[in-house]
Amino acid sequence: MKTTLLNKTLVGITLIMSVMVISMTATAATLKGTDTLSVISLNGKTVKAFKPVQLPEGKVLVEVKYQDIFNYRADDSGTWVKSEPLFFSLDVAPQADYQITKPKLPSEDDARGFIKNPTIQLTINGTDTLKLPLQNHSQLMADMLESHSSK
Repeated sequence: MKTTLLNKTLVGITLIMSVMVISMTATAATLKGTDTLSVISLNGKTVKAFKPVQLPEGKVLVEVKYQDIFNYRADDSGTWVKSEPLFFSLDVAPQADYQITKPKLPSEDDARGFIKNPTIQLTINGTDTLKLPLQNHSQLMADMLESHSSK
């Protein structure tokens, strides 16, 4: 009898916790990258790449990284083009779905040009699209210093 009561209690607690987790994930905002533009971290905390990530509400610093391989012949092992970490800030609304995409980069030269002047598109809830410039670490630090010293 004690075992049955304990089992029922554990099942009840598990059910309640499952409902809470499902309801939390159903209402959380998300950000999805692409196979070549990966979300690396949110507010400095590493996230799993290639999956939509849950976003906290409010201002969020997003770190992304671009990488793609370019093959020109069948026997070519290809050339990787990779960016350093790139950053943008996002004012996250509750329950919003965000998608980041890069412009089409058909060649290695196009990819290198993108890395020198990275601008992506941010789509919000599948409808609103904004052009969003990315910053490297040095640019981000300079902006933070400037905004801090102006206060």
